[in-house]
Amino acid sequence: MTSLSRLSKLLALFLRHRPEEAALQMDSYGFVPLQEMLKTVQERYPEVTEADINKLVQGATPQRFEISERGIRALYGHSFFVEMDGEPAQVPDRLYMGCLLKEVQGFRAEGIKPVDRYYVHLSLTRETAAERSHQPGDACVIEVFAGQAQAAGLSFYQRGEVVLTREIPSQFVGESHAVELPPESRPAARSSERSSGRPDRSSSGRPDRSSSGRSDRPSSGRSDRPSSGTATENRAAPAAAAPAPAFGRRPRKATGRR
Repeated sequence: MTSLSRLSKLLALFLRHRPEEAALQMDSYGFVPLQEMLKTVQERYPEVTEADINKLVQGATPQRFEISERGIRALYGHSFFVEMDGEPAQVPDRLYMGCLLKEVQGFRAEGIKPVDRYYVHLSLTRETAAERSHQPGDACVIEVFAGQAQAAGLSFYQRGEVVLTREIPSQFVGESHAVELPPESRPAARSSERSSGRPDRSSSGRPDRSSSGRSDRPSSGRSDRPSSGTATENRAAPAAAAPAPAFGRRPRKATGRR
């Protein structure tokens, strides 16, 4: 019997990154007909049923996929462009994103832009952002003044526990807070794994980190190092964002995190 973990990874591969590999008929919002997706999955795992896919989607925490009358889609983490449907979400005063301490100064100077995703992936709480941080090094969580950004005209879209937006101008980047990685995720532990011949988890290629977002990207060790400072007021207004690229194009690398 195929595990739900393997099924989730396969769905993420096709719905977030490589729909063309299976010739999936994906619409501009990322939906694929459920029966078409099931047929593609069964080419690799013949025993998987529609009920298995529904069980995965409905029981996953955090919620990564969605099923509706339009089909099945990944909610976030796409490495190609998808349109945002529905009305923009009303966001709280602050949202959060996991990053590295060395990146904070650049975010305050240039703002936050996607890297290997088309949208910045943000979390609703500082704790969630810390949990989603998988990067080795001095990890921290940076605040985003989402309420002010929304009042200035930025649009935010909530997808499960993740909030997506095109970019965060520098004047809406706030304080950073150091976080502590569990022992098995620290760089020293990873070096020990390599020396003992065990797999190096840092090279697993998981995409799910927020620009959020992550990277299913999944992008975006932690330390007790103090926060690097607070947001600077009265920054220059950022240049207007470039229009969204055509559906299906791969993103160009840029500064910032996903």
